[in-house]
Amino acid sequence: MPQGEIFSDKRKHPRIEKKLKVAYKLMKSAGEDVENFTAEKKHVISGDISICGIQLLCDEHFKFEDVLRLDIYLDGEKKPLATFAEVKWIKKDENLGKYRLGLEFLVLKEDHIDAIKRLENQL
Repeated sequence: MPQGEIFSDKRKHPRIEKKLKVAYKLMKSAGEDVENFTAEKKHVISGDISICGIQLLCDEHFKFEDVLRLDIYLDGEKKPLATFAEVKWIKKDENLGKYRLGLEFLVLKEDHIDAIKRLENQL
């Protein structure tokens, strides 16, 4: 009898499918500091978010372990959530012609965690 694979989502926290505005800058590329990155932030939309990370839809291709500085704009919040995140996976979405990036937050303040949790209640 053939063996089947069982998919198990290993995430500890639920993903919230939410399109959020996100501004980013590349800070570190695959372990090397980016010396002359542009001061101008680039703007994208998220696919989903949790208190562990965020998925972004980008035109730009990144490398595994690139580090981005993020400003995440949440509805109802006065200021964006400013944090750093590391690229954990990259996938080309042929239908959209964009890259989907899975980012893991490197640091997240307690009030940011609370703001993300409040998103769940808004659904």
